[in-house]
Amino acid sequence: MEGLRVLDVGHGYGQTGLYIRTRTYKTGWCELYGVEPFKEYHDLMKRTGIYDHLEHGLAETMMYEDGFFVLSIAQHVVEHCDREAGLSLLRNMERVTSGRVIICTPDGYTESGALDGNEHNHHLSGWSVKDFADLGYETRVVTKNVNSRLLVKIAELIFWLKGKNWDNKVIVAWKDV
Repeated sequence: MEGLRVLDVGHGYGQTGLYIRTRTYKTGWCELYGVEPFKEYHDLMKRTGIYDHLEHGLAETMMYEDGFFVLSIAQHVVEHCDREAGLSLLRNMERVTSGRVIICTPDGYTESGALDGNEHNHHLSGWSVKDFADLGYETRVVTKNVNSRLLVKIAELIFWLKGKNWDNKVIVAWKDV
């Protein structure tokens, strides 16, 4: 399995890349690629050495050859695209992948604003299990693991004080291509 290429779309702070690296560093089984539109995150990841290859830009327009990756992951990315760009992103991920595409996104629309000055952080769309099923994806709805009932209650209180509901349901969608 050595030399398989994995794509992390919207790598942000590199959490997904770091997770993959910590699980594979001894075997060296993958070559890790990252794509990120926010220059500060992109530059930060260049300094860490987590990724073998990094591209600064929008994932819906990435220009890798068909079937280049065995696995493509977009964790909390598609909701930052409007519906048309999100569908384009999914099609492009499917095009460049010869194995499995994995998408994680909130279940439905949730509000989000700029974080760290990142204007790409705004949520522009909401996605449902039906949306992914209609596109041929298998799905599962999970809750974010915040590791503590106390932290959940604190989050619920903070959201309630802001007049919002704390909803931590996430869709995990995958498709073998």
